[in-house]
Amino acid sequence: MKRLLALLRSMRDDAERRARSGKLLGLLFVALGFAFIAKAWDGAASINFVQGQVPYLLSGGFMGLALVITGCTLIFLTTLRSERRALHEKLDEVATLLGRSLNRMTVNGSAAGAQQVVAGATVYHRPGCRILEGKDAAVTITVQQAAAEGLTPCRSCEPPRLAEVSSGADSES
Repeated sequence: MKRLLALLRSMRDDAERRARSGKLLGLLFVALGFAFIAKAWDGAASINFVQGQVPYLLSGGFMGLALVITGCTLIFLTTLRSERRALHEKLDEVATLLGRSLNRMTVNGSAAGAQQVVAGATVYHRPGCRILEGKDAAVTITVQQAAAEGLTPCRSCEPPRLAEVSSGADSES
C-alpha cells in the first residue's frame, strides 16, 4: 500500500511520467475494447439464429466500442496536455527573451551608466567571466533585470548584486 501511495505521489509531481502512463492506459483500453469486440463476434458466430446473437453483440460489442472510444480519448487528451505543456514552456522562453531585448533597448537608449551582466540559464556573470569562455549566444542584461528574472550571481566572477548597484546609484544622486 505504501509503495502504491509513493508511486501516485511521484506521478503527481512528474508530468512526463503522467503522460506516458496516460498513453499506456489509453492503449490498454483500446486493446481491451478490441478483445471484447472479438469475443462478442466469436460468441455471436457460434449461434445460428439472430435472437441468440443479439445479446452477444449488445453486451460485448457496445462494451468493446465504449472501451475503444475511452482509450482513444485518453490518448488524445494526454497528447493535448503534453503539447500544451511544451507550448507553455516555449512561450515562457520567448517572453523572457523578449523582455531581455526590450530592456536592452531601453538601457541603450536612456541609461548609459547601467551595469551590464551576461545572463545564463539560472546564473548571471561579469562580461569577462572564465565560465563563459567558448560559449556563444551571450545575452547582456542589467543587474536589475537579472534580479527580476530570479538569476543568481556567479560564485566564480562575483558580478555586482542588485543591492550594490542600488546603493551606488543612491550615493551618486
